[in-house]
Amino acid sequence: MITFFSILLALLGINVLLLIFSLKSNSQNSKKPFQKTSKNTVPKLYSEQYSDSEYKKAV
Repeated sequence: MITFFSILLALLGINVLLLIFSLKSNSQNSKKPFQKTSKNTVPKLYSEQYSDSEYKKAV
């Protein structure tokens, strides 16, 4: 029983360390400025913007 709890405690400790490391790296990435989208990006095509005769439905 002691072996089970010691392994469980070790795994929980590793999990906490990984969680703290992940939160620190995530907060550093959120401080970076967002990149503006370029004018060459492909716009999204919605179903109202095209006619059914031009495109076939995927089966």
